[in-house]
Amino acid sequence: MKKRKRKFWQPVVTEFVVLYLIMMILATMLMAQKFAGEFREELEQYAISVLQDASGRELDVRDGIWQEEDWNRETRGAFYQELSNQKLWMIDNDFMSASAAFYDENKNLLAQSRNEISGRAQISDDTGDFRHAKVSFGLNDYLSSEELAKLAAYRAEDIQTVIAADFTVPSPYKYYLRLSADGKELLGIIVQEVTWRETTWEELEQREEPMYENPLTGEAYVTETLAGKTDFATGQFMSEEKEFEGTDSRILWEWKNPAPGNGREEEGQITYADVTLPYLLSWYRTGGLYERWSRWNASGYLHTFPEQEEFTWETGIEEPPFEEAAGIFIYRGRYRLKIGMTDDPSGYAEIRMEARPWHAAMDYMKYIYLIGFVFTLASLAKVLRAFHQTNRKQAALEETRRDFINAMAHELKTPLGIIRNFAENLMEHNMEEKRDYYLTQIIGQTEEMDGLVTEMIGISKLDSEKLEPGKEEVSFSELIREQMERFRPVIREKDLQVRYEDRVDFLVKGDREYLARAVWNLLSNAVDYNIPGGSILVRIEGERCVIENTGFPMKEEQLVHAFDLFYTEDHSRSGKDRHMGMGLFLAKKILTLHGMGLALENTGDGVRAVIRKE
Repeated sequence: MKKRKRKFWQPVVTEFVVLYLIMMILATMLMAQKFAGEFREELEQYAISVLQDASGRELDVRDGIWQEEDWNRETRGAFYQELSNQKLWMIDNDFMSASAAFYDENKNLLAQSRNEISGRAQISDDTGDFRHAKVSFGLNDYLSSEELAKLAAYRAEDIQTVIAADFTVPSPYKYYLRLSADGKELLGIIVQEVTWRETTWEELEQREEPMYENPLTGEAYVTETLAGKTDFATGQFMSEEKEFEGTDSRILWEWKNPAPGNGREEEGQITYADVTLPYLLSWYRTGGLYERWSRWNASGYLHTFPEQEEFTWETGIEEPPFEEAAGIFIYRGRYRLKIGMTDDPSGYAEIRMEARPWHAAMDYMKYIYLIGFVFTLASLAKVLRAFHQTNRKQAALEETRRDFINAMAHELKTPLGIIRNFAENLMEHNMEEKRDYYLTQIIGQTEEMDGLVTEMIGISKLDSEKLEPGKEEVSFSELIREQMERFRPVIREKDLQVRYEDRVDFLVKGDREYLARAVWNLLSNAVDYNIPGGSILVRIEGERCVIENTGFPMKEEQLVHAFDLFYTEDHSRSGKDRHMGMGLFLAKKILTLHGMGLALENTGDGVRAVIRKE
């Protein structure tokens, strides 16, 4: 049985685990397809926005860097470079990254999404005069991956600190450049933290000298910012301006170019710079910015645009087949765009996406995984519990079968032994005067064996047949008196007193023959285990029937096991070597099938059997 149990556990647990995994994988697959469709739509919206901005060619002339007539390769590259990074804020999704690359009319690369630092600088021109200009440097060309990650961490902390403060304080970090004199070489980057205090314009105007000057630029630190959050639906700030004044500063991190390499290492004017790291531009999020940037920065697919590309479409937006990446967790897609008016094309653009629909689906379904696991575990526990109960029943039946065989062998051994002895005596001693005695004993033993077999057949029928109570109404008062008459010779021999107390008749609908057998077994115990000169009391109380007899009380263990099949009671109670397990077991079985209960309990001078309706 134990071996069978071990064999059962393994396949059942395995099947439940496999079923759980199959269900979760199928559900995740459906969700991944749903997210993949959403990612395509999001990429299309991003592509349309990039096309509109690139075709509109809204030049930023505030810095005096270029005019409309200066729309040449250099200025276009600068414009598209700014556009390729700034539009990435539209991809506000933890499981999707994108990059844009712009090509001129000859399909040569002009700009692409990148990590960069840009700002204003005072640089010298060819004549030696200084002018203000806008500068931009790709950080991947200068910084190692460790240095870039360090700068990105400062930038993420910068943004998240401001957002967490509901935009009520200035940015705590400022970034400054060290440039070559001509502004064409990046010599260094400085991250400076400034300590601020809130002030008013009146206080600033009354003060003759600033409280603090930036040691890097020599400028006084005065700024204005806004209290409260921005209403992003309208683009309006929700509260009035506040003024802040710098009071102190410290350098947090500094990078120096180990080898400028252009021969002009004189420092240009240090000015304010803006660190532009894709996906660290969102002002809508308070967390996860650095992680999003890290995933984007680690993708070679989003950075390796060819220097020259072949475009097959002339106008509008076209979507080629999406390219599946290695594995099931990442897939890639791209759009190729024609920039400008149809009759006056100004270039091309390619937009790439790297999405993780399976990651998105698994993140979305993490609670479903947990609920499914709990449900599967509960179902598995229920099945195993049912198996355990079945196994216990089988074990109990197996034990009962063994006990039955042992008990039957024990019960039949004695009469068979007696029959053998008498038969041998008949063969050895052919005495005519004892012949009738021997034969009478042999017949008696066979009748006892026949009675035992009859009892077993009755028990077998009770187990195999379904009784249908309700055939006839049976009066226990009449039934007990009827069965008691069968014991009259023994009652007279033991000088027993029988007393009846019929208060309200105990009526039951059922099979009279089976009920008579149950009552006979109970009365048989009351008579056999009684003492000479004792008494038997039968009390009928409407909802129960009580049979009490004088005699030796039963031990606690005997009360517990009295109704077990073939349980042998203490022989000292009756002075007989008689097996009583079948009688009480049979009585209990018959009464239970008729919707009644049977209990045994000790009294002050004997034992009481109580039959009651349940």
